[in-house]
Amino acid sequence: MSGRSSGSVDKKIDYQQALRDVARSMVRLRKPDRLLKLIARFIDRQFGLRHTALLVHESSKQRYVFVDSKGTGRVPVGLIKFDADHPLIQWFSVSREKTPFHQDYLLLADIRKNLNKAHFRLAIRSRSDDLVKVQRTMGMLKVDLVIPGYFKNDLVGILMLGSKLSGKPFTMQEIFFFQTLAHDCSMAIKTSEYNQSLIEKNRELERRLTEIEKLRYKEQQTYYEIIRSLAEEVEAKEPSVYGHVSEVEKLGMMTARELGLDLAGRNKDILSAALLLHDVGKIGIPDNILTKPGHLTPEEWAVMKTHVEKGAKILEPLSDFKKVREIILSHHERFDGTGYPRRLKGEAIPIEARIVCVVDSFHAIVSNRCYREGRSIETAFLELESCAGTQFDPVVVDAFIRVLKKEMAEGNVTASSLQH
Repeated sequence: MSGRSSGSVDKKIDYQQALRDVARSMVRLRKPDRLLKLIARFIDRQFGLRHTALLVHESSKQRYVFVDSKGTGRVPVGLIKFDADHPLIQWFSVSREKTPFHQDYLLLADIRKNLNKAHFRLAIRSRSDDLVKVQRTMGMLKVDLVIPGYFKNDLVGILMLGSKLSGKPFTMQEIFFFQTLAHDCSMAIKTSEYNQSLIEKNRELERRLTEIEKLRYKEQQTYYEIIRSLAEEVEAKEPSVYGHVSEVEKLGMMTARELGLDLAGRNKDILSAALLLHDVGKIGIPDNILTKPGHLTPEEWAVMKTHVEKGAKILEPLSDFKKVREIILSHHERFDGTGYPRRLKGEAIPIEARIVCVVDSFHAIVSNRCYREGRSIETAFLELESCAGTQFDPVVVDAFIRVLKKEMAEGNVTASSLQH
């Protein structure tokens, strides 16, 4: 066969270089089956052997199978399978007690020679019957040398080598080379299997996470729609504020962009949700307080102020809405620290809540209410500016007025759309 040594003369091999060449190839190959084919092909091409076979542990079925075979006496791949209790497997799997044989390889010639000696049978005692069975197996497979490969004392596989075409016996140098090869190969196989297992586990984890994310998204979208419906119900309870949340959302997003806030991905959704749902807690405020035409009493005002906490509580089941809850809870805080419910001050108030505070107040000033008529946009601007630094963040006020004037000048926003 092409590429294989033949004839009566052994091919001279630089064993150290051969091991280096194989090691380099092992590093490149990630899949165990390709690695095993590489080893079988390497031995077949470099050594003058009648055949080479690789018996490897199949962990999923707890058995050993032939995964590759080369040469004239090749074993059909996948046809022969050895269970863990097969004598050959047992010989290398049991605790490595001292025997007249070196535990890391078996030569058929040595077995035949020594099994006929009474003192030898006595020395290995109960294992002599097993060795007879091993001899029969090696004879059946036409194997002259078997070398196990271990990883952390576990038998990973067995390198099975037929006789040399030259008819010469294996030398200790050759046996040592094959032992090193079997050891390196076992380590590479287990490393490859481990890496492959990690890849498969990661894929399965990614698949499950994707499914979970889809379910969570669907669940949250459903809940978000319910909450938005509740926000619309609040407007329905208080007809004078109809359209307030949608206008606040539009003005708030404009202001955030003017401030240069990062609105990529989730950040945009968070701010949009907070702007739309900032007053959702009013669903829990009694109608007689919510729609009262005159000024609220101190007791009624105390109840009205609880709408921020009620709103945060309503959103509590949504784990991804933690930031939205914080914004809603903080949108009536004042920049000077005299707001409610926690008397936060300055930059301790989330920037998104400071935006909601400004645009919510502006829209409340220019809109008609059950207790008063809306005022002009110019008046609202003056009121925002007069409260900048006390009630409002001055930077947010400046950005809001600047962007709204620009949008109105360009015709993107009209006074009639703001005042209704």
